[in-house]
Amino acid sequence: MNRTAPKLIYLLQKIAQRLIYPINPYWTANIYGFGKWIRHYGYYPPCLPLCIYTDHGPADPEPSPYPHELHSSAPVQFYHTKSSVSRWKDVSRKPCYILYSPFVFARHTLGIERSNSAHGTIFFVAHSTSTIQENKAIDTYHQELSVLPERLCPITICLHIHDVRKGLDRKYLEHGYRVVTAGDSLDQRFTERFYRLLGQHKYALSNLFGSYGLYATEMNIPFGLYGTPPEYYSQGDSNNEKGEYTKYRNTPYYQLAIELFDGLPDESVTPEQVEFSRCYLGLNDGITRAEMARVLYKSLFVWAADRIMSGFRS
Repeated sequence: MNRTAPKLIYLLQKIAQRLIYPINPYWTANIYGFGKWIRHYGYYPPCLPLCIYTDHGPADPEPSPYPHELHSSAPVQFYHTKSSVSRWKDVSRKPCYILYSPFVFARHTLGIERSNSAHGTIFFVAHSTSTIQENKAIDTYHQELSVLPERLCPITICLHIHDVRKGLDRKYLEHGYRVVTAGDSLDQRFTERFYRLLGQHKYALSNLFGSYGLYATEMNIPFGLYGTPPEYYSQGDSNNEKGEYTKYRNTPYYQLAIELFDGLPDESVTPEQVEFSRCYLGLNDGITRAEMARVLYKSLFVWAADRIMSGFRS
């Protein structure tokens, strides 16, 4: 038997392992159902690795890019906004594009609209993360929600999975609220669940402007900022310093959101709110489906070539 055969087989196995595993090598492109709908948007099958890095969600945080974005080995970066792409190009030569919202694409593909029987308000509680605590008392939330006008009632509490796992749902249930969640952020059915929950309600509220405000407005559901802001405390990581976390409030993006959405929602969304949401969801400038297909397949080629070459080097 040719002595080079086992070595060749070993090398081919090593290359195959590097190419096939993991199918979703970059977490940002796969949370909240992003990966599922980015693939659909770009005519890209689920059996191939999705070799792109995206922002965590539609917003315009500053300072960005974040370290984890700059240090990613993905061949290409995506942001929902033109301004974020511009800042990226100031510090990196890696290709970067504007992402057309996977959520909005999913909503229109599935034909999800606000229900004709929609009633009440869904309140998105400002959520914690693995490194940022939210210390605002649930009793304070209850006091603020209990004085809302009748037209906004009943109130449904929507919690992030982080806070469900901490048992906060039980505390809201004790106050008599209906409590819902769109589920685990890595569940590829997250997008559909989110929109079906949102579409059951006539209004949406939160004490923090998040992506749900953009999604609600795009869906023609009036959104408002209500209640005292969250009391965030960062335990510190590579992206945020340890201590009270309030820096997001001073960004131009957040200040404009407050200007447009502060207070209880009206009976309809305004043209200014719609344009703001379209801008930060990438609906005006996001790359087309054909362009996305080209980027996804090219990024796969670059990613695969790099893994093959690293196999030869190791």
